[in-house]
Amino acid sequence: MTRQVLDQRQTALKWLLVVSFGYLGYKNARFGRIEAHESVTAYSREILLQAKETAEHGGFRLLHAIVDSLWVHKPGATGGDYEALARAIAARTTLPIVVEGIYRWIGFLPSRVDPRMPVPNQFVGMFETGESKIRGLEIRRADAPLIVKKAQAEVLRSLGRAQTLVELRAHVAQALEIIRAYRHYLQSGRASLEDLMIAKSISREPRAYRHRTMTAIAAGELLRQGVRLQPGETIHYVITDAAAPLAEDRVRAVATLDGAWSYDAKAYETLLLKSARVILAPLGLDQTDLDNLTNPRT
Repeated sequence: MTRQVLDQRQTALKWLLVVSFGYLGYKNARFGRIEAHESVTAYSREILLQAKETAEHGGFRLLHAIVDSLWVHKPGATGGDYEALARAIAARTTLPIVVEGIYRWIGFLPSRVDPRMPVPNQFVGMFETGESKIRGLEIRRADAPLIVKKAQAEVLRSLGRAQTLVELRAHVAQALEIIRAYRHYLQSGRASLEDLMIAKSISREPRAYRHRTMTAIAAGELLRQGVRLQPGETIHYVITDAAAPLAEDRVRAVATLDGAWSYDAKAYETLLLKSARVILAPLGLDQTDLDNLTNPRT
C-alpha cells in the first residue's frame, strides 16, 4: 500500500473523527454523552503513553508528543531503527504506525506562559528530504498579512539550507537581515495594500460585537457604508493607527479605502517581530533581542 493511499485514507478518517469527536463534547448534542467524549481522550492518553514507553524502552528520548504523533531522538539511530520502533509501537498498541520522516532539525516553540515548556501545536522542522513541516505559524494562517507570510517564508528558506544544528545557528544572522529588510520596507511608508491587508472571518453580525476589536471596527465601518454582513463572511482591513483614541481611526476596511490612506508601520512591525520570534525563539532569541538586532534605525 503506497504512502499516498495511506495519506488519503488518514485524511478522510480525520474529517470524520474530528466532526464526530467534537460532537460528542457538544453541550447541545441530540445524542451522546460527555462521558463518551472523556472516554475517547482517556483511550488516547493511554495509547500515547504506551507509545512513549515503547520508545524509551528502545533507548529513544521523547522530544514531543501530541494526539497522533511522536517525535523521538536517539544518537546514531538510522532509518531502519526508526522503522523498527514504529513496528514495535504498532505491535503494542494494535494501531498502524508509520515513520513520516527523519528531521535534519526541528524546533518546538515555547509557551508564552512558561517559556520552559513547548506548546503542542506550534513547531517548525526540516526533513532530510528538504521538505519542511510547519504547524501554527503565520505562514499557514489565512488571517496573517502577506508581508508577514513573505518574511517567514524567506527566513524558513534560509534556515532550510542548514544540515545540522551548528549550521542552523550560523544562518540566524541572515534570518535577522531578512527581518531587518522587511522592517525597513514598512518604515519607508511604501508597503502595498496587498502586503498589508488582514483577512478576518466575522463571528457575528457587526452590531452584536461587545468589544471594539479591529475586526468589529472594520465590520462596523462596512455596515455604515451599507454593506450587509452575515456571520462567517470574510472582511479585509488595514491597520491605520492601532493606538488611536477614536476606535474608527485604528483600522480601515479595504473596501472603503480611497486615494488617501496610510498605515501604522509600528503595528505591522510588531506583527513581523512576533512571526520572527515564533521561528527563532528555539535558537535563543527573545522579542527584545529581535527588536534590537533587526531595527533599521540602529
